[in-house]
Amino acid sequence: MEPLRLLTVCTGNVCRSPAAAVMLRAALAEEGLAGRVEVGSAGTSWEAEGMPMDDRTELALERAGYSRPFEHAARTIHLTELLAWDLVLPMTADHAQRMRRMVEQAPEGAAVPEIRMWRRFEPGIPAEAPATDIAVEDPWYEGQGAFDRTIRQMQLSVPGILARARELLAER
Repeated sequence: MEPLRLLTVCTGNVCRSPAAAVMLRAALAEEGLAGRVEVGSAGTSWEAEGMPMDDRTELALERAGYSRPFEHAARTIHLTELLAWDLVLPMTADHAQRMRRMVEQAPEGAAVPEIRMWRRFEPGIPAEAPATDIAVEDPWYEGQGAFDRTIRQMQLSVPGILARARELLAER
């Protein structure tokens, strides 16, 4: 059986989405699901293509208890690859809209991924909350404290995403 595939998406693929992938891989390993679920990350912009994870993100992850090394090279998502994922987890409403627009270009009959914003899985976020209100804010233009806050905020959604991954695995 092919693994379930989860993709995290942000703008440049150097801060939020690679951090999210690190968090999910660690949680999946802890749950014994690492061999059944593949996790990737990508960006909507080409500007950081090939760059490693931002140093501030790496430090924030390490402070939060995740182990180095964090192997990563930023990449841009394209339609063909997008269609290969099962669950796509964008960080902002803009990212989600871009993913949905891409999926609209899919050939008729193509399998399309489920697209749900990262924070939709955070406990206490109402289902009717506008997508613009539940963004994982970009810490890029701020100091280390913003990166630490972003990681802490993102951690809140991990259990809900794991629960959704288990549901999708059970449906196979």
